[in-house]
Amino acid sequence: MIDLHNHILPGLDDGAAHLEESLEIARRFVAEGVTQVAATPHLNPMEGTGARLPDVLEGVARVRAALEGAGIPLDVVPGSEVYLTPDVPELLGAGEIATLGGSRAVLVELPFHGRPSYVEDVLEWIVAAGFTPVLAHPERSSWLAGDAGAVDWLLRREVPLQLTAAPLLGGYGSGIQRTAMSFLQGGAYSLAASDRHHPEQARSLADLHAAIAKATDEETADLLLSENPARLLAGEPVVRPTVVY
Repeated sequence: MIDLHNHILPGLDDGAAHLEESLEIARRFVAEGVTQVAATPHLNPMEGTGARLPDVLEGVARVRAALEGAGIPLDVVPGSEVYLTPDVPELLGAGEIATLGGSRAVLVELPFHGRPSYVEDVLEWIVAAGFTPVLAHPERSSWLAGDAGAVDWLLRREVPLQLTAAPLLGGYGSGIQRTAMSFLQGGAYSLAASDRHHPEQARSLADLHAAIAKATDEETADLLLSENPARLLAGEPVVRPTVVY
């Protein structure tokens, strides 16, 4: 499996605090059957906070060297989780944001409450610039949960939606879990990931795979956790599940 949303890099955000914690997260990934991850520390361009591209590249190099030294067989590539603001398209075009594995795909997140007026315009600008915006944990955005038209707008513009583990596994309560299940069984997700910040979190990709397979089927679980992440990193378009439940 491939994880395209986690906070394994040490000391850059609210994820791993130090290198040993990064290594323990890596051990958990390997034990769950994960072979590759894109490290995605937070970045908020508007507030000037989070990890810029040089920070990400330095962090990835540091973790890769430590993994090799510890004999942990996990491939780590760069990425970021970018808070969607109007300046994201310009920063992407200037090469100042870490995309997923150096591809043309970028992981973006929206507010959990409240719908910014610029969302549609900025997403369309990103697409027009030749990038693919991957929307992290849409199940946690309350305004999306209650707006089927907004979800349809995203899907018609081929914005991949990424399910994260804790919502489907019940970590954020029954309401968000129902939203995640509804999106999943409706075929809205193209990707799934851990959003793991710390080793002890109950965000196992093995458990997520099993939960997706139970709610849908094994093929969908493989599609969201293996096949589509590989396509995205290779610069290929992802595909949505063909069966809804």
